[in-house]
Amino acid sequence: MFGDWSDVVHVFIALLFAGATVKLMDDALDADYDLCRGKRTLAARLGRACLPYSLVCFAIAMMANAQVSLAVFLSSYAVGMFTRMDERLPSRLPAYMEIVMAVVLCVMLVGWRDALWGVGMMSFIDWLDDVMDRKKDLESGQVNVVVRFGMGEVLFAILIVFCLAIYAQVSWTLIALIALVVLNIVFDLTTTKLVMTEYEGMDDF
Repeated sequence: MFGDWSDVVHVFIALLFAGATVKLMDDALDADYDLCRGKRTLAARLGRACLPYSLVCFAIAMMANAQVSLAVFLSSYAVGMFTRMDERLPSRLPAYMEIVMAVVLCVMLVGWRDALWGVGMMSFIDWLDDVMDRKKDLESGQVNVVVRFGMGEVLFAILIVFCLAIYAQVSWTLIALIALVVLNIVFDLTTTKLVMTEYEGMDDF
C-alpha cells in the first residue's frame, strides 16, 4: 500500500511543504481578518516576505514529489473558491471558470486519479475547517460552506469527499492526515494571540 520508505518520506515532505505553501498564502490573504480576531499569524508577521517564503516551500515540495505537490496546490486553489463561485476575480473571470480551469489543468498534469485525490482531500480539509470555524465565521460574516449550505449537508459532503480521496490514493490520504496534524501544530505555535483592545478602535473607522 505504501511502497518503500523512501517514497513515503518523499510524499510526506511534499505534502508538508505544499500544505505550508497553501496555508501561508491563505493566511496572507486573510491577514487583516485574523488581526481583527486577535491573531497575528506567521504570514502576517512575514508581511511581504510571505510570497518568497511560500515559493521556497513549494519548490521543496515539487522536488520531493511533483505529482502530490501539483495535486495539492491546484486542488486547493479550486476548492478555496467554491463558496464564491460567482465572484469576479482579478483575471476578470468568474470564480467558477477558474475552478474549472484549475481542475482541468490538474487532470492534464497529474492524471484523473491524482486530481480526484487532490480535490477530494483538499475539500475534506477545507470543509472540516469550516465546520470548526462556523460560529466565528457566522458572527463575522465570513464566507463558510456550513453557514451557506447547512451542517448536515456539509458533514455528508465531507464523508463523500473523504471516501473519494481514499478510493483515489489510500496511502496519500493517510500520510496527508499526519502532515495536517504537524502543520496545525506548527502554525498554531507560530500564531501570536493579541490583546483585542489593540484593535477595538478599528470598528470606529
